[in-house]
Amino acid sequence: MLNIKLVIKMSDISTKIEQISARMAMFCTVLIVIIPALLIWSWLDFEGAQRLGLFHRIAQPLTPPSTASLVGGFLISAVLGAFVIGAIYHLRHFFRLCTSGEIFSGEGAESLHKFSKYIVCYAFLAIPAETLIGFVMNINNPVGERIISLSFQTYDLTVIFLCLVVFAISWIYRESVLVAEENAQIV
Repeated sequence: MLNIKLVIKMSDISTKIEQISARMAMFCTVLIVIIPALLIWSWLDFEGAQRLGLFHRIAQPLTPPSTASLVGGFLISAVLGAFVIGAIYHLRHFFRLCTSGEIFSGEGAESLHKFSKYIVCYAFLAIPAETLIGFVMNINNPVGERIISLSFQTYDLTVIFLCLVVFAISWIYRESVLVAEENAQIV
């Protein structure tokens, strides 16, 4: 009687994991579409994006930015965006594997670890990228009015710390899966 209840509960848990993973995979797919669209829109309508607060951490130009400045800012943002999209792509792959019941697979562990690598790179590149975007946006200001600023706030430290925690967890998860696969071959 106890064994039957345990099997039913494990089946319920597996079903819940698959449902949540399917939702997260779909959310990742939506983000893979929305993030590039938002990135493109924010540089096509720079003033509108500023009003929404999207560029609050970069040095603001005194005059409307030139087309070259907007293209330069977009290219820098696109590099950062590529890291975000890469991270979400691998996270989506991880959740798709979980949806199909491959929760503790080597492929899933590797996907989660790749996700964590991408977000760590993003966390460390975001700070100098913001400075570089601010420089590009202010290049057309008159001499003496050009601004370059480098800021490191508690928010940045928090993001870096959380990314490193996710990286450590993904590394432990990946190594645990490898150990479990080795042990399964011995038995």
